[in-house]
Amino acid sequence: MKKLWETIEVRTIYDRGFVKFKERSCRHKEKGIKYDFFKMEFLDWVTVVPITVEQEVILVKQYRIGTEEVTLEIPGGTLDPGEENSKLAAKRELLEETGYDSEKLVKLGKVAVNPAIQNNYCHFYLAQDVKLIGEQSLDKTEDIELKVVPLNKIQKLINSERINHSLSILPLLYTKDYLK
Repeated sequence: MKKLWETIEVRTIYDRGFVKFKERSCRHKEKGIKYDFFKMEFLDWVTVVPITVEQEVILVKQYRIGTEEVTLEIPGGTLDPGEENSKLAAKRELLEETGYDSEKLVKLGKVAVNPAIQNNYCHFYLAQDVKLIGEQSLDKTEDIELKVVPLNKIQKLINSERINHSLSILPLLYTKDYLK
């Protein structure tokens, strides 16, 4: 399929450093129509499935502004500005949010978060044999409670929609496949 939309003009509507909203005036090369699209530009994200030697998953509970609910999910966050190594970002986010670390970090894959309107990807990692090595080091806007769940109970939490964050469910399913 050919790329049929050409950009005529780009306007930044909002710029907060870690997120930019842009309006792109585009023209369809064959239909001749003009349309304004909106694009959200984010840094890439990482998520980590941390599993202990006892086959327990370290989950995080936190309040999410978008849904205005407390969610149960896996640790994760954004790459810092200028940070290019998603594996190091995953290791950093795991340690900051949980106090756990792992020497066995495996990349499971990545997905386009929402290619219709966003430019970023989420990189998935599995951290095996995690060990508690310190305290949480949370950002000023984070309030995170840890929950340790047996690995064999994760599917039930997904099926019951207790875990309902897509960027947690996908890596948990990748993990299930990886561990087969």
